[in-house]
Amino acid sequence: RQFYRDFYGASNAQIAVVGDFDEAAVTALLKDAFTSWKSPRPYARVVNTYTKVPAVNRVFETPDKANAQFEAAVRVKMNDASPDYPAMVLANYILGGTISGRVPDRIRNREGLSYSVRTNFAAPTEGDSAMFSMFAISNPANTPKVEASFLDELRKTLSAGFTAQEVAGAKKEWLDQQVVVRSQEASLATTLAARERNSRTMAWDKALEAKIAALTAD
Repeated sequence: RQFYRDFYGASNAQIAVVGDFDEAAVTALLKDAFTSWKSPRPYARVVNTYTKVPAVNRVFETPDKANAQFEAAVRVKMNDASPDYPAMVLANYILGGTISGRVPDRIRNREGLSYSVRTNFAAPTEGDSAMFSMFAISNPANTPKVEASFLDELRKTLSAGFTAQEVAGAKKEWLDQQVVVRSQEASLATTLAARERNSRTMAWDKALEAKIAALTAD
């Protein structure tokens, strides 16, 4: 409660509204709701800077839980303006961004070791501490197998890369997915607010999609 009193306020907020609405009415409503909600302290973003940290491998026993959760992650020195960012977005999509990605297809669909498994790649706009990660839920007895399969799939990818067919298929799926996301008002509002926060427009998305469309397996 004290943290809320000390820091929470709308002085530096961005709001995006999408759909069929009366602009004057919505503006009046927002002013009435938020104008008096002042931020008690000056606002400054927390920028994450890449730092190389020692590898850790830890197990936390939770006897009261029926399932085990396996997570793996590595920091990458990159932001979303880096030349390699589009390739990393597509590489993650192929690896585990969908249920048919390499890692979920093997661990969940073919080996039946996990109920839910996926990989993720996130890079900041400010700073340079990106992260590639993997997540899976399984029967505790299967967790070592989940880890072994994930590492094996990662090694294969690092040594052999992706096929031209995989890249072509993933590009089409990913680009089609962006169209679907933009057709949903809530998703579009979220995107617009995020772009406003970083002084960008949807032209940034258009440029990213062009870069991904131009990617090759090499």
